[in-house]
Amino acid sequence: MSLFITLALLAAAPAAGEDPDSIIVTGIPDAKREERKRAAEFVRRAGVAQLEPVARWIAPVCPRTLGVAAKIAGIVDDRIREVATAAGAPVAPTPCTPNIAVIFTDNGDGLTRAILDKSPRLAASLSSTERERLVQGDGPIRWWYGTRDESRDGMPTTDGILKQYNSSIVSTQVVRALRSATVIVDAEQADGTLLDAVASYTAMVALAELNSDPPPPKDSIMGLFGDEPEHRSLSGKDMALLRGIYSLPPDREAYQHRRRLVGAVRKGEE
Repeated sequence: MSLFITLALLAAAPAAGEDPDSIIVTGIPDAKREERKRAAEFVRRAGVAQLEPVARWIAPVCPRTLGVAAKIAGIVDDRIREVATAAGAPVAPTPCTPNIAVIFTDNGDGLTRAILDKSPRLAASLSSTERERLVQGDGPIRWWYGTRDESRDGMPTTDGILKQYNSSIVSTQVVRALRSATVIVDAEQADGTLLDAVASYTAMVALAELNSDPPPPKDSIMGLFGDEPEHRSLSGKDMALLRGIYSLPPDREAYQHRRRLVGAVRKGEE
């Protein structure tokens, strides 16, 4: 037996008195890199924290569903509240003033255009391309947000200027807060989809500032309306992303948020 083979066998054998069943196999570096790559792709395709820091709910969320019977509306509202609680987002007690509007309609294009034309401030942060994509979108569900820059103490900016009373080499001193979310559900296009699945999808987009432009990430409720949807409820990665959003320090740069969210999604795979 060669010296090389002898040394290899000695290295693989358990030490004297050691229980062979107690040997721990550690992860292969390549596998860890692959996990992180998948998590990074998930965050990228969700469209969160790409160019700007994450915007999340600071004020307690209060959903209100319109356009359907009260029983159906209650199911959707309850699902949003349930997911918000699980994610760590603040939830307003009822009754409350709605800041999340979920509207069922048989004409998603027409209603979206009418809302944006009548109340342009609701989507003031949208570019002309994003607005056009919303109006002409062919998806059964479309959404947009109202956001505001605030101080860490909840004070809004004035003409783009933020009064600061402390300094930090880590903090940006600015928090991006979700102020409203509007979700349009085209009932004609969504026909045949389980209500629980639609409610879960609605909760996902209402609680996180997600960009609907890139193809949806795999292993996500966001792929509900694809050719072969894998999930009809929130996946483990979906919940890991939401929990990550509501646990990270809000006053950080986008790349710092993105890095933390990738770590959160990767842990969600374990």
